[in-house]
Amino acid sequence: MAEVKHLEDPHKSENDRKMYKSLVLGNGLQVLIVSAPSVGIGFPNNSSCALMIDHGSFADPCNYQGLAHLLQHMVFMGSTPDSAENVFFAHVEKNGGECSSSIFSEDTLFSFTVPDEHLDSSLEYLMFSLKHPLMLQETMERARALVDSEFQQKVQKDVLRRNQLLASLATDGYPHGSFNWGNMKSLKDKVDDSALHRALHDAWRDNYAANRMYVCLQGIMPIDVLENMVVRHFSKLLRNDIKAPDLTKFDYRNAFRPAFHEQVFLVKAVEKWRKFELTWVLPNMRQYYHSNPDKLLSYLIEYKGNGSLYAYLERRHWAHYLHAGIDETGFNLHSMHSFFKVDIGLTDEGFQHIDQVLSATFAFLKVFSNCSSGSLRQLYEQQQKSKVAEFRLPDRIDKHDVDELVFKSKYYPPKDILTARELYFDTDEQHLSVLIGHLNSFKFNLMITSQEPCEGMPYDKREEWLGTEYTTLPMPAKWKKLWIESEPIDELFLPVANPFVAHDFKMFWNEQGKPTLPPYPKRLVKTDTCELWFRQDDKFGKPQAYLCFFFITPLLSQSAKNAAMCDLYVSLVKAHVHKEMVLAKKANLSYCFMVYDNGLRLFVKGYNEKLHLIVEAIVEGMVSVGATLCECLLTTYLEMQGESYLKLLKCPSQLATDILARVLGENPWATIDQYKSLKDITMEDLKVFAQKLPQEMYIKALVQGNYTEESAHKVLNSVLSRLKCEPIKDHRLVENRIVKLPQHRPVFCYDTACLHTTTTTITNFYQIGANSLRVEAILDLLNTLFNSPDLYLKKLGEEINGWVHVKNGIVGYTLTVNLKETFEEDRAKQMQNEIEVFRCKVCMIPMQMEAKCFASWVDDLLHWGLAPALTLLDEVAENFREIIGGDYIFGRRQKKADVLRTLTKSDVIRFLFDTDWRELSIHVIGHQPSDTVDEEEDDVEDEGEDEGEDEDEYEYEEEDDVKEEGEDEYEYEEEDDVEEEDDVEYEVEYEHELEVMNSAIAEFRSGLEIYPKRSVEPCAEGN
Repeated sequence: MAEVKHLEDPHKSENDRKMYKSLVLGNGLQVLIVSAPSVGIGFPNNSSCALMIDHGSFADPCNYQGLAHLLQHMVFMGSTPDSAENVFFAHVEKNGGECSSSIFSEDTLFSFTVPDEHLDSSLEYLMFSLKHPLMLQETMERARALVDSEFQQKVQKDVLRRNQLLASLATDGYPHGSFNWGNMKSLKDKVDDSALHRALHDAWRDNYAANRMYVCLQGIMPIDVLENMVVRHFSKLLRNDIKAPDLTKFDYRNAFRPAFHEQVFLVKAVEKWRKFELTWVLPNMRQYYHSNPDKLLSYLIEYKGNGSLYAYLERRHWAHYLHAGIDETGFNLHSMHSFFKVDIGLTDEGFQHIDQVLSATFAFLKVFSNCSSGSLRQLYEQQQKSKVAEFRLPDRIDKHDVDELVFKSKYYPPKDILTARELYFDTDEQHLSVLIGHLNSFKFNLMITSQEPCEGMPYDKREEWLGTEYTTLPMPAKWKKLWIESEPIDELFLPVANPFVAHDFKMFWNEQGKPTLPPYPKRLVKTDTCELWFRQDDKFGKPQAYLCFFFITPLLSQSAKNAAMCDLYVSLVKAHVHKEMVLAKKANLSYCFMVYDNGLRLFVKGYNEKLHLIVEAIVEGMVSVGATLCECLLTTYLEMQGESYLKLLKCPSQLATDILARVLGENPWATIDQYKSLKDITMEDLKVFAQKLPQEMYIKALVQGNYTEESAHKVLNSVLSRLKCEPIKDHRLVENRIVKLPQHRPVFCYDTACLHTTTTTITNFYQIGANSLRVEAILDLLNTLFNSPDLYLKKLGEEINGWVHVKNGIVGYTLTVNLKETFEEDRAKQMQNEIEVFRCKVCMIPMQMEAKCFASWVDDLLHWGLAPALTLLDEVAENFREIIGGDYIFGRRQKKADVLRTLTKSDVIRFLFDTDWRELSIHVIGHQPSDTVDEEEDDVEDEGEDEGEDEDEYEYEEEDDVKEEGEDEYEYEEEDDVEEEDDVEYEVEYEHELEVMNSAIAEFRSGLEIYPKRSVEPCAEGN
């Protein structure tokens, strides 16, 4: 084996099951190896590799700006005279993997993910490409085209335009003043190709050497096997002992010309929001990774609770988001300096009051220098504890991907690779004091971005490379005065300790002597207003829990207006508790609160100690939100809810799903009815609704994880004491009964001529009847055939999505095809028939199977589709679905697996022959292309394709934080009057078409038989 030097292993969390090894090969290449345990049977196991080269755009010669980016592409454009270009990328993608490459200020990164069995061959291809690149002069034109194409894709991004404008202010001779992207102008115009070709080879020779490379390799194989693989492949690379340019010789204090802070930059925006941005030039903050003073200040400035700058601005409707800190990518953080930015998104009102916004910002920044060292130390220590808790959180461990780890391998000592910039080892008040001193000096860049001129000044300048229009003016005397004379504002002060941060991580099952527990939740409480299910974790061993509530209400089924008000109510409750939830998120707790079927679902996860605080805050918000309503808030959320409904209605796959649910009776109201009812909702209506909602309710609750029965009772009692709900009087209002489809094949066809979309969705739904574990197991088995790529490509010629559809005890099967083409009604009917033919052909496959093939088919499903839950989240999600659905068949997957093991080929064939597949078809027909297609349509369709996959409901990490991330919230602005008139005509036509469809559905449902009411009474530990 080649010479290998082992380094100190990284410090890792006690909950981290991965194994790590750091080493340096004899050629100087530094490696981090990660052996990750398999995610288990039924899940694909992939390996990942990232290779980073200590060479980036800051090393570009001034006459070839973008050279490093060009080299990044050229390296893979042929390795031998007869080899194809990009063979490495082609090999990885052919074998089901993904590749990426990126250029940064100081580094070039190549990474890939590939199925385990192809890792070795992929590394071989990568090494060959890096070791023997041809980089022929005749390939430069194609490489330049790639560079220019990537540039053109990014040129309209305001964040990049602002950064390039800052780069243009660099002091002469400093490397960050370059144009790091490169394009045809910088790499072709007035460029001698022969000289450029020589420069490329020189750059490769000097920089693409083993001693300038860092690798992170992660896979499920044993760590010694991975090490052998690393040594075998990467030892082939040669070293040259040439070092990268030393950026530390450049003094960050002189990195920019005086105009950087003496002028105000007014920048014309491409995107549709306004913001102002303060930027300070700091030393390279990586050197302070033990204390992270910038991260503490970032947290304090971004804080959204009482006393915060954001709360002050939002209360006056001046700002809709606020970010602060150092973006640790590329241009903002490197070995020369760091950019600390305070970025505030301005509302129209805020743009008109920019003097007051600046005054508040200046006053808040001075809070840090005026406060006592003790109060800052207390906040420092709180962040220490919070970050330690986050480091222990199992869900966070897998957040480290190979791209991040390879960066840390270069910039931090081996033992700190996992913890650097994550944990606060030291509370170094001197580092913090120096940073506060920087932020309290009047030496920052002020940039205001808007599509309209600020201060009435025209944009009379243009940046050279991205063409950004801007103007400048000397820093106004009034703003200097605001800074110098800013007085403390009573509303602005440092935050108190975060009440959501956990400190107690004891495991209750261990404390109780590890008793034998039942495998499924048991019912602790059953009354006429609630039921409580509980299971203490004895399998996963993490200090986490899940608190799940389903609030069933009769109000939803009483009118479409009520259903729309319920959606509004949930949004308003989330807005009401927004500040508390931001704190909870900082403490690694998360929640989801949403309308679901005939009620509201609350799902809370994280460290168990403080989870109850989220539940109490949400429930308190449910009770008090009506009293906090104002006309301005209601108007805003009515508009947002209308946009949300329209987004669903304008997406073909979502529209098909909506029609199906309406026909079957799963949803009592069509989305169009809810949309139309918004215009009738008044302040008084919503206040009455908010008051009535808790009064009549049934609550289903599940508490599972590191919790005790006593604490579970306390959580439920806190909910009941706040809501004070009474029993539901008419239970028919909370029973969504499913209609029995007729024998003939009804078709609901919706023509999207007014939608301006080319997408066509054809959905065939096959209703089977009352569900059972046996029926569901057989359908799961057939589902593997329906979703087989080999079958749909051969049989249908299009990708088809199928899923088992179970609702209220009635089972069916759905087959959907989404086509990006123009359709006519006759062609849609033809496609409907083709789907049915496809279904029949697939159903014939089991009859043709030999016994050995059938056994293998069943075995594959047992291993891939019905494997036990791998995480606590998976198990909780399964159990909560049983409670919400009222089936209470805990361990459904395992029980279906037991049934599947008893099935014979004859049983499946008998099911196929004896089953009455009652078909319903829904056609949403696309039309001619149009430039007015919703850009977001594709994203919504992707969500809709897996509508039947209930497992996806719980795959969120946390509630979307619109106001924190929030730039998109204000993207839609008013267009000119003509376009508004067109929109009105469009909406009228659209509503009319949907009303026709709605009437057709109501007429179809009238007189149809309804499946009998299902009554399931679980035993104490489920069914």
